[in-house]
Amino acid sequence: MAIFTKDGYGQIELNHVAWRRDGRIEAQSKLNAEDFADAKAENGMLLAVDFATREVKLPTEANVKAGMPVAVNYSSEHLYDERTQMLKDFALGLDDVRPRLGYLAVGDKFTTNTLSYDEVEYTSEDLLVEALDKVATDPVYGGVSDTGHIQLSATKPTVGPVLRVVEYTDMPDGQPAVKLQVVEA
Repeated sequence: MAIFTKDGYGQIELNHVAWRRDGRIEAQSKLNAEDFADAKAENGMLLAVDFATREVKLPTEANVKAGMPVAVNYSSEHLYDERTQMLKDFALGLDDVRPRLGYLAVGDKFTTNTLSYDEVEYTSEDLLVEALDKVATDPVYGGVSDTGHIQLSATKPTVGPVLRVVEYTDMPDGQPAVKLQVVEA
């Protein structure tokens, strides 16, 4: 697995999501100390929620198969340093506020650059971009990965939610991104 190239941390833009209207939001669980000891929770990540411990964890195959629901991180950006005031400068660490996650429903659409890809199917990021330019005829799917990044693949995921790339686009700061739609929650 390779991480899609981006400048700074991941970003998310909510295009059409239901969780803000119907309250399927998780904001009371803290980040798991082991999973986020060396990493931050970036906006756009798919993360698992462990209700037993009230923790947000990385969505490993074992966590998802154990029944932990998967939600997307869309925490409000709090930028305290006047020198770093862009969306790409924000991510949550263990000492920060608790993340805000939205539980996915079929039809939800959002744009993000918090992506990874299968290096077997796409041996380079250039080949992935070529595939993303043809999503109208050849689908590219998104699913969970053990890093939290949305893993892009030509193969439909068998564990966790199934997302489909709607279009290859960009974030407000011009960085490449994809618009995703949830096809199976």
